[in-house]
Amino acid sequence: MEPNGILIYGQLTENYTIEPVVLELLTKSRELKQKLWNQRVMTCIIGPRINYDEIIKTLGEYVSDEVIVVCDDRLKNYDKEYYSYIFTEIAKKNPSRVILIGATNQGKEIAPYTAAELETGLTADCTNLDISDNNLLLSTRPTFGGQLTADILCSTFPQMATVRANVFKSEKQWITPNVTFDWFDIDKIPKKIEIIEINKKAKSFNNIENAEILVSGGIGACHDNGFALIHELAYKLKAKVSGTRGAFEKAYISKSQQVGQTGKTVAPKLYLAFGISGANQHLAGINNKSKIIAVNNDKNAPVFKYADIAIIGDLFDIIPKLIDEIDKEEEYEQ
Repeated sequence: MEPNGILIYGQLTENYTIEPVVLELLTKSRELKQKLWNQRVMTCIIGPRINYDEIIKTLGEYVSDEVIVVCDDRLKNYDKEYYSYIFTEIAKKNPSRVILIGATNQGKEIAPYTAAELETGLTADCTNLDISDNNLLLSTRPTFGGQLTADILCSTFPQMATVRANVFKSEKQWITPNVTFDWFDIDKIPKKIEIIEINKKAKSFNNIENAEILVSGGIGACHDNGFALIHELAYKLKAKVSGTRGAFEKAYISKSQQVGQTGKTVAPKLYLAFGISGANQHLAGINNKSKIIAVNNDKNAPVFKYADIAIIGDLFDIIPKLIDEIDKEEEYEQ
């Protein structure tokens, strides 16, 4: 069977809704399929025996032509071996030209297994996708430690890529997808690891990818009490804390809080940048729909070219004043 169409891994959240990155991939796939002779877009869902009506409706709203559901109560919790095997078998049953997977923790486990089994290439952690003049998937990703981006063509099929969250917008349209429920004998799936117990950790306060407001610090905040002020302001704004690669390397933030080509891609409504010069590697991690307020004592800081509001000044003077104004507003409301 000739490869045809785009297959997407439809990852579910813990509450059995669609991960936002899947909707972003579906929206992008509408653009890609127009360049691939209008080939079909398929989404594969793996999970327990539940009612999938709302999930299927959501996928239809974002124009998944087909939805393939594999459900079994033993798939209630994510299991690398079960999920990877099942998704790979679905890919074999539905030979596709392109396979797209979100660059989530799950996706980063499933994608290399699938690529190895299908004997094809994989471009990981992409920040853009397109179709080349010779109708091959063109995948863009950071390279050389985020100093450059590379456009990568894969000449083997299927052409596979994992894609960061928040790099594409998600937009609704509407179709009624064709739905197929597939079945696997779970007991016959090869297993090397047996899950004995699952202990779920509380999600970190600083899970920045879905934050509406981010208070972010760069090298300019990496001394004295700069990040203490940033944390205090974030608390007042009910925001989350993030930073640059430089702030991570100096251990003021964790890797999960780093924004940029070698960190997370974020799409907050408001991004407050303190002591950040504005290198392209950092700004590439901020969605262009985010409103940026930048504070820097260097009037020539590159970040000001991208800021909606630019404040030339010392963050050590400005942040305390902002905190004071918030406190006054709270007292007034009381």
